[in-house]
Amino acid sequence: MDFLPVFDHQTFRPLYAWLQSTDISWAMNNVRWAWPLCESIHFMGLTLLLGTVGLFDLRLLGFARRIPMAALHRLVPLGVAGFLINAATGVCFLAGTPDQYFINPAFQAKILFFLVAGLNVAAFYLLLFRRVRGVGPGEQAPLFARIIGGVSICCWIGVMTAGRLLTFYRPMADY
Repeated sequence: MDFLPVFDHQTFRPLYAWLQSTDISWAMNNVRWAWPLCESIHFMGLTLLLGTVGLFDLRLLGFARRIPMAALHRLVPLGVAGFLINAATGVCFLAGTPDQYFINPAFQAKILFFLVAGLNVAAFYLLLFRRVRGVGPGEQAPLFARIIGGVSICCWIGVMTAGRLLTFYRPMADY
């Protein structure tokens, strides 16, 4: 599962040093409740993200067909807020212990799933959103939209799973 097999701690040493010199790193390592608070906020962001985007994706797949697509899409800004919350708290984790992330295979998998999810959402909005927005109650989304919804759900499950596995793949600090 090594997505970046040519990298080791030495490769990222300057980045580690910079991240560890930030105020965020200091707070994450010295303020007793910083880490658990960020973990809780991260979970709330994840709930917003998957609770809204996941529901929209399920509608794309054909579940809850009585709900108009436009009505569900109005919830997407909450998902975007959840994503931004997760990005902010993720930066805090990264700054707190950078050596536990960059060469961690679970982190690499998480980033890969995240990148595919990003490309997937870009494809949805660039290619399909105008057609899907008008899908009314009882109607099925186009096949390509259903595929994008399935890919999205799989990617976000991958992001969550890899994020949970981060603590089980702790690289040894060798620098």
